[in-house]
Amino acid sequence: MQEIKMAELEKTISLRRGIGLAICMLIGTGILALPGLALGAGNVHEAILGWLLIAFVTIPRIQICSQLGLKFPSTSGLAGYAEKAVGPWGRYSVSYLIGGSYLFGLPAIAFIGSEYIRQLFSLSDSGAALCAVLLVTLMFVSNLFGTRAITLINYLALTVLFLLLGLIIIFNLDFLGSGLGIAREALSGSGNVGSHTVWNVTALLFWAFLGWENLSFSLGEMKDPEKNVPRLYWLSFVIVAAIYVLLALISVGASAAGVSLKGAAGLSGLVLLTPGGGFLIWLIIVVLAANACSWNFTASRLIYAGGRTGVFPAVFGRLSKKNIPVSSLLSLYALSVFLITGTYILKFPLTSMMLLVNQNFIFLCGFIIIAYWKTETGWQKWVVSFLAFLSLSFLVSGFTWKIIYPVFLIGLGYFRFMGKEKPAGKEGKEGKEVSAYS
Repeated sequence: MQEIKMAELEKTISLRRGIGLAICMLIGTGILALPGLALGAGNVHEAILGWLLIAFVTIPRIQICSQLGLKFPSTSGLAGYAEKAVGPWGRYSVSYLIGGSYLFGLPAIAFIGSEYIRQLFSLSDSGAALCAVLLVTLMFVSNLFGTRAITLINYLALTVLFLLLGLIIIFNLDFLGSGLGIAREALSGSGNVGSHTVWNVTALLFWAFLGWENLSFSLGEMKDPEKNVPRLYWLSFVIVAAIYVLLALISVGASAAGVSLKGAAGLSGLVLLTPGGGFLIWLIIVVLAANACSWNFTASRLIYAGGRTGVFPAVFGRLSKKNIPVSSLLSLYALSVFLITGTYILKFPLTSMMLLVNQNFIFLCGFIIIAYWKTETGWQKWVVSFLAFLSLSFLVSGFTWKIIYPVFLIGLGYFRFMGKEKPAGKEGKEGKEVSAYS
């Protein structure tokens, strides 16, 4: 009976399925919300510089994630990497740090989707909040059907997304030339650029490249990981970065021409310039719903892995008869509904929610870099680690006092670990056995 409860997740994710999961996880919310949010945070020169900078500083992180994913393909993901970096307490701290990120990340995705729904029906704030609750309900129910259902949703959403992006690009291609001109001005220093604003934009756009860390939690279900894990990371990065930069160029070109694109649903300004724009907004909502399902999928694997290793209560480490971590999904659903309600009542800004998530993942990347440095050999580890730390130093530099939140979560995980550790006795021994099993 105990063996059934602690059963391993099956290896059902092929390279194609993995790329579908990665791209939909990465590109859904980012491509549909960030162009407008970037233009709301800075002018056209600052926005395009932010996009180029975030793509560039992500490259060392992709190399690190692919190498760690190749060496340690497990549902423990980031938590396992942290244990390699700083010892057993790192698993606890990283799990709490990621959990604290999902506290705001999942509601933020739901609110982005509700902003597009608001575009269709001119909803009030309370109506938008209700739509956000409906979206998290959808992602909860869809995940109950397992990995195959989620990957099917992702395939359909990717088809819709690429159709949508193709139409937006084709019918707004006239703005591309203007966008390229703005990029040249920004890079040459002739544009109107403020360094602090560029940092704000770049820190916000870090959201666009969060999914590769999240993807680590599903690598334990990856078929033929030795071959497919590095391919998964690099192919998805090339595809995602190219799409982001292309749409960013079109967006800044359109904004310079007077098209209103600011805000979480700002891309609707380009969509409405495309034939059938109202219908296309419906397609955007479909893609955002699929993106929410992907995030919920990986978040549930985090809690499942933590339940198995003792970071979270053991009930979260059990699978249903259909091999689904139901307890994890239920907890995520309840917390998401609670926080959507709370952020609506307190009028907590969407961009602040996203920046809190970004900040936590920047600290998470610190654990990843240390794990890579400690487990890699040769001169490459020095070069890649240095470049990765340099990029993180830039990204974290402007958060100032807000770093209290991730520092608190890391400390909470550490003291949780110290409180559970016992110098002797049966419980301490069992904890070690569970950790080794993972």
